[in-house]
Amino acid sequence: MKPEETKAKILAATDHLFGALGFDATTTRDIAEQSGVNKALIHYHFGSKDELLAAVLDGYYARLRVTMLAALGRSAEPEQQAADILDAYADFLAENRTFCSIVQREVASGRHMEKILAGTLPVFQLGTAWLSQVAPNAPPGLELMQVLTSVYGMVVTYFTYGPVLAQLTGKDPFSPEALEARKRHVHHVVALLFRELRGDAKTKKEGQAWARSTRRTPRKKPVS
Repeated sequence: MKPEETKAKILAATDHLFGALGFDATTTRDIAEQSGVNKALIHYHFGSKDELLAAVLDGYYARLRVTMLAALGRSAEPEQQAADILDAYADFLAENRTFCSIVQREVASGRHMEKILAGTLPVFQLGTAWLSQVAPNAPPGLELMQVLTSVYGMVVTYFTYGPVLAQLTGKDPFSPEALEARKRHVHHVVALLFRELRGDAKTKKEGQAWARSTRRTPRKKPVS
């Protein structure tokens, strides 16, 4: 077997086991058995379990950056770009659901945060720079970082908590129909956000009216 084939088998087994069992519960012996590769070769190619995790995450983040850049280049119209990016990100997570499991566990444990931050930062910076370009007239109270964080959360949380949603709804959240429904919903919310980001006068007026209507009216003290 060629070295690259051996490394690919090891990484595939590592990805599966880290997603199913977690980093802590997986041993190099487990990876050797899953991949059908001698344990010594795992240490020869990767050195340690930490380096295996780094290699798996590097692969995911590299593919994600390529995916997002390709989606961004499909259209010159900002709202269509947003739709393309969101669809591409959702499709990527749907095809790589182990990625969400691995990152969620590592973030919860507080370890390997530097590796996750290093992988996430370029995509986050891309989104921030893009928003700054397409929404130069955003209302002062609508922080672009908060917009980006909210939209990111709408997508990634759906996949992170997919098993929970399945139990709550009794339906498969990852079926083609469910995924398309989720995309439509996120598109709708993003369209509303774009109206705010553009600073539409009508939208701003509606938002101010809604804010006034939700303010609590102080209770009058009873006359004694």
